[in-house]
Amino acid sequence: MPTSVKVSVIGAGSAQFSLGLVKDLCLTEHLSGSIVSFMDINKDRLAMIHKLANRYADELGADLHFESTTNARLLFKTPTL
Repeated sequence: MPTSVKVSVIGAGSAQFSLGLVKDLCLTEHLSGSIVSFMDINKDRLAMIHKLANRYADELGADLHFESTTNARLLFKTPTL
């Protein structure tokens, strides 16, 4: 049975780490409906990771939602699903 959670990735601009993590999350069916929140101070790298994560999840048919921010304080807000 899926359990929605919020996974926060600080320093998400690291493509190798973040995309490996996205792959694992996409392949974990029990996380269906979850939110993955990316945070990085580099807006360009953050936007690239967000775009690639959405594309990857779409290709795999994973029910994950992605958000991104440059403000670490926003990572800890309660999600509304």
